Amino acid sequence: MAGLGLIALMAGGFAPVAQAQHTHPHVKITSAQARATALKKYPGRVEGKIALENEEGSWQYAVNVRSGKTLREIMVNANTGKIATVEVTTKAEEAKEQKAEAAKKAHAHKQHSGVSAHAKH
Repeated sequence: MAGLGLIALMAGGFAPVAQAQHTHPHVKITSAQARATALKKYPGRVEGKIALENEEGSWQYAVNVRSGKTLREIMVNANTGKIATVEVTTKAEEAKEQKAEAAKKAHAHKQHSGVSAHAKH
């Protein structure tokens, strides 16, 4: 993929880089398609970025849609394009969930780094 980025920079364009970063071998629909699916079922305004998440072995897009005062996290299956789950939430709950996910990733990275450091001794 680094080659694509280099080619895109040499050609003076950035679109291939963006496409390369957003492709994933486990998905059959795009985030734009997931967005359209969520908005069709729950009309409103998408808030924040649409994240691709691995939920219990299933790749899903998390689409946060605000309809009036209600904020919903709509999980759209990245392979079927169907809505997997819908959760009514708040901005505070979403921030808390994102913070917990970031901490979990940092902890996993730290453990991985620690294992490789011990393997060298």
